[in-house]
Amino acid sequence: MNSTIIAFLLALIPGFAWLIYFLRKDVLPEPKRKILKVFLAGMVVCVPVLLFEIWLLNDLKNIELEYKLFLILKCIFVVGLIEEMFKYLTVRITVLKTSSIDEPIDIPLYMIVAALGFATIENIILFYNQRVLLLDSPFVLVFSRFLGATLLHVISSGIIGYFLAQSFYYLRQRRILLVFGFILGVVIHATFNFFLESSIIKETGSMFPSFALVLIIFLLFSFCLRKIKKLKSVCKL
Repeated sequence: MNSTIIAFLLALIPGFAWLIYFLRKDVLPEPKRKILKVFLAGMVVCVPVLLFEIWLLNDLKNIELEYKLFLILKCIFVVGLIEEMFKYLTVRITVLKTSSIDEPIDIPLYMIVAALGFATIENIILFYNQRVLLLDSPFVLVFSRFLGATLLHVISSGIIGYFLAQSFYYLRQRRILLVFGFILGVVIHATFNFFLESSIIKETGSMFPSFALVLIIFLLFSFCLRKIKKLKSVCKL
């Protein structure tokens, strides 16, 4: 089989595996067309966002900042903020104000679906560019993306969705909850990317901090999802 086809098929595994996992969390399953629409929208928005990030990074490099300050600004404002903002806008435009949102957990669920669409395109690009590594150790690359960047997209966007759902439920604290959730999602995303920078890995001697962060927050996020499933479906969407 052609290596390009193998790379493409393997790149789909992390996103679709997590998609199946989270769709099973919904007591009232969402319409398949809506799920597909949001997933594809997340895929479509990924390419222009990545191109936009490259353009911003080139401008940021021209400022000639101290290297760690450059990394911090890159991870927070170029990667974390831009990606989370566009994933949120994807959900807002496609599904947020429709009748498909009939229970609080639907909001983080659709944020997760959009994030998985986004992450799947990232995986396709990465796997295509690393076809030699993929053929030598496909399990390692797929598993690292499954527990790494793909899960990171799920958590950061899911947390924004969680606080967005809470903001519709607790109307008096609506703005505070939404802003806090967005900041938290961006910070988590940025922290993961920061510790995966090659220079930081050389300093720490390991990629463990990034993966440990993701797994710990995933456990906390799973607890939050269980709590939000108990909210009555009376949030004013």
